Amino acid sequence: MKLWKKVLLAVTAIGMAGAAAASALVGGAVEVETVEVERRDIVQTVKDTGYVQPAREYNVYTAAGGRVVRVAVQTGQAVKEGETLLVLESLDLALQLNEMRTQLDQANATIAATEAGIARTELQLREARDNLARTEKLLEADAAPRMEYEQAQLLVETLEQNLKEQQAHLDGILAQAARLNQSLQRLTAQEQQLVVKSPAGGVVLSLLVKENQTLPPGYLVATVAPIDQLEVKADILSDDLPEITVGQKVTVTAPALGTEALAGEVRKIYPRAEEKHSPLGVTQRRVPVLISLEDRSVLKPGYEVTVAIETHRRENVAAVPRQAVRTTADGQKMVLAVVEGRIQHRLVETGISDGQYIEIVSGLETGEIVIGDGSLDLAENSRVKPIIFSN
Repeated sequence: MKLWKKVLLAVTAIGMAGAAAASALVGGAVEVETVEVERRDIVQTVKDTGYVQPAREYNVYTAAGGRVVRVAVQTGQAVKEGETLLVLESLDLALQLNEMRTQLDQANATIAATEAGIARTELQLREARDNLARTEKLLEADAAPRMEYEQAQLLVETLEQNLKEQQAHLDGILAQAARLNQSLQRLTAQEQQLVVKSPAGGVVLSLLVKENQTLPPGYLVATVAPIDQLEVKADILSDDLPEITVGQKVTVTAPALGTEALAGEVRKIYPRAEEKHSPLGVTQRRVPVLISLEDRSVLKPGYEVTVAIETHRRENVAAVPRQAVRTTADGQKMVLAVVEGRIQHRLVETGISDGQYIEIVSGLETGEIVIGDGSLDLAENSRVKPIIFSN
């Protein structure tokens, strides 16, 4: 090919490219994804991990010391209120009970014998008094000697004295028997304390004893918790705590729940923070927060859950996706609004965010169009071709 033809072809190509570029500069526009300012409800939450635990636990202690002769339950077993957890044995207590019962049996036997003697004496006294009355009448009629009357009178006095002594002896034995009975009741109560029972229906969370172990009084043997009263304990970052108050609504989710979400409520906020180490080894200050559950569903103690504590709520407010808003160098909030196909750098005032959308307090109206990615470097008044992206 001749040189002049090559030059002509090159000039023609350059001219065509220049024409295309000029056409783009004059009439072309950058295609951008845009979103419409719409009204929606925005719920701001504090999210963290929590663990299911019983809302109430009962620690069970021994009331009396002794050797464990039987453990009647296992960890994780469901129990009823009053059900036996374990049985102790105390040889000293058994000896005291045997001795006390023997003494009480002897006292009761003495009481029975004394009461029988009193009955005989009372019978003899009635007969002696009848005889004295007859003798007194005979004496008055000079039909009996005075000596016989005096003997009859002496017998009555003797029997009366005997009856007083027998009654006093009976009173003493009865008092002794009452004391013995009180002691026996006390020892029997101690014996009953050797049978350790569940204070409530629920599940045995822990069992800290085994057979043949000797335990002192006041020893922690088990923990029982009602399984129908569960709560969630979450350790919240201290920086998030100012947003949290008792009574706030909570949404609880967990793998065990699938797509189901449980409703809860902040029940208690602990008064002090504790140092915790994150999985990455970072030391954090966290505050335990207790969350009550309206429905425990399939959750069980120890399950890990995610809690979302509702700190603020705005209903039917103007909102855009969070990424549509950017922060300027001087700290102001700005969006890239699209008006008649051209960019406007629009300063806005924002409110709360739910992590996906952010509230627009002022600067935008419902229905206006903004660039979905506010970080794009688009000059003021530059032309764009909006591609509407549904929120």
